[in-house]
Amino acid sequence: MTTSQIAYDATGDNVHRMVDRNPFAVGGYMNGAVTRYIWTPAQWQEFPATYHIHINVTGDPGVGNCLDVETGDATPALVPGWINTRLGETADPLLVYCNRSNLADVIKARAQTKWHGKVWIWIATLDGTMITDRGMTQVGQLRDGAGAYADVSVIKSGALIKAMAARVGKQHP
Repeated sequence: MTTSQIAYDATGDNVHRMVDRNPFAVGGYMNGAVTRYIWTPAQWQEFPATYHIHINVTGDPGVGNCLDVETGDATPALVPGWINTRLGETADPLLVYCNRSNLADVIKARAQTKWHGKVWIWIATLDGTMITDRGMTQVGQLRDGAGAYADVSVIKSGALIKAMAARVGKQHP
């Protein structure tokens, strides 16, 4: 029986608002034009027993274990090069984050790679809808009196959960 796990992702300027310091997985930004979104090494260290999702928004093939493919960030055209480079550079399972509007393009782009079961789709629905044939689904947001500060995702794939768990404590940003 596969169990679900929870993951949060937030911008660097919102990490201090995250109350749960021991989720199964936490995602943070590694690059991008808005530097306050990028996590510092000290912020990653606040989650020592958690799988770290290093989110790459630019498509730089040397960065991260998650490529963020959405408007203003990486494009589906960058997916094959990023995957082919990262598969040889990290033992972490790879994720490609996208929304429903670009899912088909991301799947086509992933199919052009050396993909062999090590690249999962992380899809954003933001309305609570679970997409169960993907590795993980972003379903909502964490909020406090100041508004939203982190996204909440559910990891449904037992293989992805196992691959992430095996890497906890062995990752480097």
